[in-house]
Amino acid sequence: MIEPRTLDQILAADALASFQAAIVATLRTLNPGVTIEPHPGKVDLSELVSKTVVKAPGLSVGWSRIKTGQHAEGHFYLAVEWVVYVVAEARIIGGRRVEKEAVGIALGGRVLEILADMEHSLWGLTRILPPETTPPAELKPLFTIRDQAQGIAYYTVTWTQIMADRGSSVFPDPAGHWNEQDRRIDYADASSIDELAPWIPALREPDDA
Repeated sequence: MIEPRTLDQILAADALASFQAAIVATLRTLNPGVTIEPHPGKVDLSELVSKTVVKAPGLSVGWSRIKTGQHAEGHFYLAVEWVVYVVAEARIIGGRRVEKEAVGIALGGRVLEILADMEHSLWGLTRILPPETTPPAELKPLFTIRDQAQGIAYYTVTWTQIMADRGSSVFPDPAGHWNEQDRRIDYADASSIDELAPWIPALREPDDA
């Protein structure tokens, strides 16, 4: 059952914000020297061209769409379509010039590598499923003529990831323990059995006379 919440409580319980923060924190740890910032959602190309999204070489983490679905037991899930904007420019690395396209593809490929890692792609969180494989994570270019003139290359990495087991179940949650001697499940409170009764097909044994 949903209880009333103040705005402060809503913000404190916002799992999406902590999800995004965890992605940003993990990418920062795994990519020292690369600027990595959160982004509130879809980015306008004018923001990219004016370099207000993130400083090159950089990654800006946002999302483009969120879908919801229902589990049979009452919980719901959120399928978040994440997008990382890759901003790259030519760099002098190891005494030689590396073109912006090479930098951008390398950074995008690095994000794909992290998404394929079963440990880091969970971002240190619980109730998060690995990135979906249908559709798979994708790296693609995002160019304009003006971008080319300014010496900046842009790419996006997109993937979908599910936040599972949100909300509450319709099933009662009393916990019992197995009684090995009597071969039965015992509950500390007899009322728990009444809560479970609608969900358990059973025949009541007659009381001893």
